[in-house]
Amino acid sequence: MFVLNSEYKLHDAPVYGLAISENIAFTAAADKTVKSIDLSSGIIQSFTVRSEVSPISLWAISPELLAIGYLNGEFYLINPRTRSTIFEYHFSGDGVFSLYSFNDTELYIGLGSGRLAILDFVRLDWIYLEQVSTDKIRTMVYDAHSHCCYIGAKDGDLLAFDVTDYAVNVRWHAHDGGVNSLLFTSTNLLISGGKDGHIRVWNNQVCVHAIPAHRGVIYGLIEVGAYLVSCSRDKSIKVWEMETLKPLQKITFHRQSVNQLVQQNAHSFVTASDDHRIALWEYAE
Repeated sequence: MFVLNSEYKLHDAPVYGLAISENIAFTAAADKTVKSIDLSSGIIQSFTVRSEVSPISLWAISPELLAIGYLNGEFYLINPRTRSTIFEYHFSGDGVFSLYSFNDTELYIGLGSGRLAILDFVRLDWIYLEQVSTDKIRTMVYDAHSHCCYIGAKDGDLLAFDVTDYAVNVRWHAHDGGVNSLLFTSTNLLISGGKDGHIRVWNNQVCVHAIPAHRGVIYGLIEVGAYLVSCSRDKSIKVWEMETLKPLQKITFHRQSVNQLVQQNAHSFVTASDDHRIALWEYAE
């Protein structure tokens, strides 16, 4: 089904963050750098961001705007093409664990304290900064039908956050140990992956399907064509039939935890791992 197209080693340390804009993949690693590679050519770019602490989250808003979050609470918006800093902020005593954007003006920033920050990246001004959870915000995903952003946290709760009123509408417990990944599918399903190794499908706050999918934390969930793809600390990538969650493929390429899973296009995705590598996977008949 999915086969390895290419593998790359940009870092000499675990890769924590991964973001893709067009054919450029940005990576953040424990060697305290952010680097990039052109996936279409396999050429590593000269672009490098160095810091004194580890970058742990990335989001590519556009080819000219990359958001970087650090373990010590530092946050930057940079232009990778001009290598200039557009905006910077320091969340004192916090860590920037998740970044997410679903429109042309707002970036959602999930912090280690459970605070949610929303930045207008056009005006470069804060819209919102409030406590919404009791622990780290690990993952976020947008539901256009209900105009809410689902937020998953280390305390195991899922929150439905109203993106118009900027308020938490409802919350419920989803996974013991934490919610680490979320996906809202093209068929309007909310799917979560947790520290408990389970994948769960939700209808409002009711779990309608659950499976023990991995032997460790599920760090990523994406939809590629008719398939659900997951990655885990157990070193594996798995492919599932979307509607039934029937297992179709297990990939054991990475030698250590698979920390990130990002879709490149309708038939390919990229993974990042503690084994220092990123890998490009493509669908094959």
